[in-house]
Amino acid sequence: MQYKFLLSPWKNEFINIISGTRNELFVSSPFINIGGVNILSNSIQKSNISMTILTNLTTKNIVNGFTEPAALLELYNHFNQVNISSLGRLHAKVYLIDNRIGIITSSNLTSGGLINNFEYGVLINDKNIISNIKEDMLKYYSLGNILDKSVLEKIYEEAEKLYINKNKADDLIKATELAKLIKKSTDVLDFELLKNRIKEVKTINAIFCDTILYILKKKGPLSTADLHPIIQSIHPDICDDTIDRVINGQHFGKKWKHLVRDAQQSLKNKILINLKGGKWHLTT
Repeated sequence: MQYKFLLSPWKNEFINIISGTRNELFVSSPFINIGGVNILSNSIQKSNISMTILTNLTTKNIVNGFTEPAALLELYNHFNQVNISSLGRLHAKVYLIDNRIGIITSSNLTSGGLINNFEYGVLINDKNIISNIKEDMLKYYSLGNILDKSVLEKIYEEAEKLYINKNKADDLIKATELAKLIKKSTDVLDFELLKNRIKEVKTINAIFCDTILYILKKKGPLSTADLHPIIQSIHPDICDDTIDRVINGQHFGKKWKHLVRDAQQSLKNKILINLKGGKWHLTT
């Protein structure tokens, strides 16, 4: 059977499927909490599994407790190889096991998604389809903010400060002072997440170049005006019209359209794209 429908409650079925992982597991889940990670980790007995996580670790999601830095760090206690990337506005929930089995579902890797909520999904056994899905998911991963353990530890430490301050009773601290403490933590989280975007040779220009090539490959020739909203939807952190920030010489925020133009020119100079009839085309 090439596919099977998955209906709630599906925790036990999820455990049975995930427990069969032999070599690698890819998870795309915007929201991840410690309950979901514990269910996943306890389902897989082998520590030599390669674990790849695509999630949406934004300051907003951290503040609201939707995506928990502690949960992501917990993965390192169970698996020898962990790779994590955060993609803005990610909504896909996908689980890929050993290039053999795939699950596309409404369920996040959370206790709610696996236990409490009414979810729905499809299990796929067709290896060709799995291969195509994995190719797309890995591209999503590469476009995201790739996070190593040391960065996650910094994010976790600041998130814990934020949670402590949020839970303080009104009679212990004035509302204005509490707001300042929370604002300080959110500013640090924003800075650390943005700073991690630019490292080694991964400049903002390189990020936009990769993104333009990806979009044109998937959607065909597009004008600059057509490219802008798609790029902004993929990288809302870099393309935030409300900020104007420079980190390590790299611009984030209001000037992003100028940086997209620079990336287009870089790709044109390398003869990777060209402009015909007002639309950008791949040259190969």
